[in-house]
Amino acid sequence: MKEEITKLLKLTFLIHFFVTIIFGLIFLLFSDYYLNITGWPSIDPIVGQPLSGTLGAALIGFALSSLLAWRETEWIKVKLIVQMEIGWLAIGLNLNLWIAFTYFPPIIIWLHIIIFVVFLIAFSWFYYIHEMKKT
Repeated sequence: MKEEITKLLKLTFLIHFFVTIIFGLIFLLFSDYYLNITGWPSIDPIVGQPLSGTLGAALIGFALSSLLAWRETEWIKVKLIVQMEIGWLAIGLNLNLWIAFTYFPPIIIWLHIIIFVVFLIAFSWFYYIHEMKKT
């Protein structure tokens, strides 16, 4: 019997898609504007722009994986995406916390941290409940 994913996990994928596509497009297309309005320190235009664009492209890729996962119904088809999200979110959260407490950047970093925490908890919870059904 194929294990169905929960409607709440599908909703999480959809919300994750929208949040991630917004930040992806911001970093890909409007990184200078975002840095200015948030008060983030200026970055080297030669190194900073390609890095921001690459981050934006990566976020758009994560968003598209969530959109594709949202369309699925079976756990086995989305398990790898959930595992990847957990890894990405755990690493990203730790990096943002390190930056927040080491460099004391603008307050906007706490929005990033909250988003990482919420999605990390959600994807970890869904992974736990779907994998615990097997035992």
